[in-house]
Amino acid sequence: MDDEHVKQLPTSHIEESPHDARALITFEGLSAEEEQTLEKRLVRKIDLHLISSLFLLFIFNILDRTNIASARLGGMQTDLGLSDTQYQTTVAIMFVGYLLGQVPSNIVLTRVRPSRYLPLAIFIWGSISMCAAATQNFAGIMTVRILLGFAESPFFSGAVLLISSWYKPAEMPLRVALMYCGSTIANGFGGLLAAGVLSGLDGAGGLQGWRWLFIIEGAGTVVAGILALLLLPDYPRSGQRKWLSEQEQRFAEWRLARAANDEIDENGSIKAALVDAVTDYKTWVLVVIQVCLLSSQTWTYFFPSIVNTLGFSHTVTLLITAPVYVFGFLTSLGNSIMAERTHQRASLIVWPLLLDIVGNMMVINTHSLAPRYVGMFLMCAGSFSAFNVIEAWVASTVPRTRTKRAVVYALVNLIGNSSNIYGSYFFPSSDAPQFRMAGIILSSFAGTGAVVAAALGAWLRYLNIQATREEQIDGLPRYKYLW
Repeated sequence: MDDEHVKQLPTSHIEESPHDARALITFEGLSAEEEQTLEKRLVRKIDLHLISSLFLLFIFNILDRTNIASARLGGMQTDLGLSDTQYQTTVAIMFVGYLLGQVPSNIVLTRVRPSRYLPLAIFIWGSISMCAAATQNFAGIMTVRILLGFAESPFFSGAVLLISSWYKPAEMPLRVALMYCGSTIANGFGGLLAAGVLSGLDGAGGLQGWRWLFIIEGAGTVVAGILALLLLPDYPRSGQRKWLSEQEQRFAEWRLARAANDEIDENGSIKAALVDAVTDYKTWVLVVIQVCLLSSQTWTYFFPSIVNTLGFSHTVTLLITAPVYVFGFLTSLGNSIMAERTHQRASLIVWPLLLDIVGNMMVINTHSLAPRYVGMFLMCAGSFSAFNVIEAWVASTVPRTRTKRAVVYALVNLIGNSSNIYGSYFFPSSDAPQFRMAGIILSSFAGTGAVVAAALGAWLRYLNIQATREEQIDGLPRYKYLW
């Protein structure tokens, strides 16, 4: 049994009763009805300030990361004289800096104000993205992509850490999904925006359309970074610009402590957090699941090229990518709502990954337009729907401390996103239109991820059974994992 499985209850008002003590803890003597009303009001405020902000910022994060795929369709590869291998390398190289910055950035984030640190990162990467418009050769675009990776590294892991510092584990899937919906919206809207820019601004001011695409989307990100200074909150009890009362700030910390049967969520030492994170086997199981999922999702950086094999013009190709991502948005949101209501995790990761496999098989095994296009819908729905649940699973599997959780989130996303380095070479132009080998590789990763997720779910359920038995012996409440 893990040491963290046995936790001390947060101190508050407890009434005598022979039933489970956790159900009897109340906040500062409030009645159950008063506490419930306070919690609903608090969660609404957090949703409004945190999730809406992260949703908007994540849209720009994805636009700046993936617009290179649309730029390729608009002639960037030809204009810069890039071979297929060089283009694939420019896609992959961004993730070198992105991965190297994950762990140190998340550790820093536990010591500084997120409302200052994250907007600064957003402003910097937006400025760097604009510089892609000035590149003239392979060396130039490589330099921009490397710097962009370092600049973007604080955002996603930091955003999920911030969510986990405000929401209970059971509340996280829907909130991560709502933020991550920014990705599906960005990919869908990005196709529409790219179609308009590439067809409408090509040649304007003597610049190719793909250069205008980098300028417009990078400038939008710079503005978003400035707005983030006003929108993003810090951690609970760290000064919330008066959008929370003193009581609400105390309650924000207290309710998370009760959910984890733990003390108030403190940072803890960096050394202890690093040791705890790397020696906790659950960290590495979550890493494996994330690697498998994100490897199966590497088609996103080549999606316009994949859709282009259906035989439409470049403009139509960019337009018809949008419905695929809209469908992915809806299924992802539905799966996350199910996770919040049922408190299930493993099963809600397994079925989307199996759906992803079906979609891949449809794309690689037929030349017919309709089945291939439907398969693309299933690929998107499957890979995006599972991702939100995995990110939420980390918080409930590693509830304390904040620094350990920050390290685990960074490791999960660092190693998981390494898939984007080798995944950039899965889709050479010579394999078009079927991209058969890529489909087989992506399906293999999805299948492995489904098996490992099911195994982790079964193990956590076993730990909960053991914890219940120990509770019956000594009467002390244990932390229960979501499985």
